[in-house]
Amino acid sequence: MTHLIERFTEILKKGKYNSQTIAAYRNAIFVFYNHFRDLPQSKITDELVSNYLLELSERKGAGSEASKQAGKAIKLFFELIFKRKLGIKSSGRMKEDTLPEVLTEKEIECIISVLDNPKHKALMATIYALGLKLSDVLVLKINDIDWQARHITIPSSKTDKGRKLRIPSKLIPILIAYFEKHKPEELLFVGEKGKTYSPRSVQLVFQQALQKAKIDKNATVHTLRHSYAVHCLERGMDIHLLKDILGHKYLQTTSIYYQLANIDLANLRSPFEDLEI
Repeated sequence: MTHLIERFTEILKKGKYNSQTIAAYRNAIFVFYNHFRDLPQSKITDELVSNYLLELSERKGAGSEASKQAGKAIKLFFELIFKRKLGIKSSGRMKEDTLPEVLTEKEIECIISVLDNPKHKALMATIYALGLKLSDVLVLKINDIDWQARHITIPSSKTDKGRKLRIPSKLIPILIAYFEKHKPEELLFVGEKGKTYSPRSVQLVFQQALQKAKIDKNATVHTLRHSYAVHCLERGMDIHLLKDILGHKYLQTTSIYYQLANIDLANLRSPFEDLEI
């Protein structure tokens, strides 16, 4: 990858870019590929780049110069080196005409079933069962869970508002099995030596599960959240409720899932059916 970054640098030098911008773009690409060093280039999807930039923006501060430059650098790198235009904005937001990949309920079942490690199984199951972002689940603490009420509190962030979600009954035994095996103390999910779980490590676990389940799709961990949203709509959930569950600020953000959902109108029940007339 180093030789490609060198070629990218030479192209920028021949263009209109000054030395300061070139240095910033070059550094952004190095950091980006260090983050995804365990993934082959073919597995770095638009959605994965989008998630990376959104998390970077959240860490650096929305609208920060560093996150803006990283977005511009990565988009330009893919265009100049791979002749590929990413379907994202420099902020990391997906463009409206770029629909995300979605897994079927059967495929989700297969992915979770092939995970033998109780921590990995609980992590992926929690993300899908609650429709969480990876950045949400990695900051969850044990104290965020109310076992008696079967609720979990998702802390607020710069991109999503905090919310309280109901824990599905089928998720509870999976979490209990994880607790009995790994005995977490503060964070709900921790990496090696008690440190914060690396997003890159979680993505790698997901890709391995995808291969083991023999699912040939350009899916990432965030695909679990997309799939949850689509499956909820297909089961008749009101989009306003889904918006609150996902923590979206605007209904327009949630409405993209209508384009992906296969809703059978024949199965939707009219309230007229319940009138005693």
